[in-house]
Amino acid sequence: MKSKKKYDRVIMFTNGAIGDFLMAILFLDSIKKILPWSEFIIITPRNIKILEELLLAYPKIKAVEINRHNLSGLFFLFIKSVYARTIVFDSVSFGRVYFGVRLISRFFAIFPASRRLAFSYGKNLINSENNKTLFDYKKSIYENIVSLFNKLDFDISFSVPVYNFILDKGAVERNGLEKSSYIVVHPCASNSARSLPVERWRKIIEYIINNFSDMKVAITGSKKDLSFIKDILSVNKDLSSIVNLAGKLSMPELTNIINESNGFVGVDTGISHLAGVLHKKSLIIGNLSNPSWLPFYNKNAIILVNDKNCTCDGKKGGDCFYLLEGKKYYKCMIDIPQEFIYKNIKNILLKD
Repeated sequence: MKSKKKYDRVIMFTNGAIGDFLMAILFLDSIKKILPWSEFIIITPRNIKILEELLLAYPKIKAVEINRHNLSGLFFLFIKSVYARTIVFDSVSFGRVYFGVRLISRFFAIFPASRRLAFSYGKNLINSENNKTLFDYKKSIYENIVSLFNKLDFDISFSVPVYNFILDKGAVERNGLEKSSYIVVHPCASNSARSLPVERWRKIIEYIINNFSDMKVAITGSKKDLSFIKDILSVNKDLSSIVNLAGKLSMPELTNIINESNGFVGVDTGISHLAGVLHKKSLIIGNLSNPSWLPFYNKNAIILVNDKNCTCDGKKGGDCFYLLEGKKYYKCMIDIPQEFIYKNIKNILLKD
């Protein structure tokens, strides 16, 4: 147990994705009790403003943006790390780790009392002396991080904690909503393959409006999603029941609005993980490209996939696509029957 107090800092490299960043936050928060004197740092190559907003309720955790256009942060961080006893994660999730990240993480862990942790993506478990472990695509990213950290003889729980945020009681009212009288629909992902075609989203929104007349639909998304969402709403006859918040919300506002909603409908994206770590009633229209990225840890989530024609390999690969109107979509999403989506929206909205 004495060895657990000797680390001065824990550094985690992320790719800047909201979902990965959330997992890093929750993990670092969960270990601060056993490393009370340590400094906690998350390094990201992008999205620093958004990610800093996610950290507002976590004063002990710091985010630093480092990329080829901004290397000053790296220099000062490395100078501060000289002779510091450091635990370094070179990546918190799956996928190829860039050479530069591997090199930097090795520098941070150059001193004998420091440790570098890294995932192996091969078929066999790497020797534990290398502080590596096989990334298990059947487990959540959080569980994988814990498995890796526990190789240093810690005993961290695999249960995903609830995300902490700063309560903004006025966020709901400012945006034309009332507590527990609306459902959040987040239709967009980083690319079309991880979403559904426009027409299917139109029908989903129409179903909610027609069957839950006392409930509004709050549409969320980023500024780059505005065109897609505009297409979804272009033929809707009852805009009075729809509040389009795409591109209008800060991350704290979005968190408060999801938290006060009656439920969440989304796809495989970081905002679905935000709903997940809030343990919100959710319907996630997912895919099997990489199951570790789906919020199975949220006991209040229903996750839909259809593997009838799916050729995903479960490791973010496989040619599992239909080509519809010039765009690729995952078969395991498109093959989900529309009526099945409606049924499960009803389930989450009527659930106590």
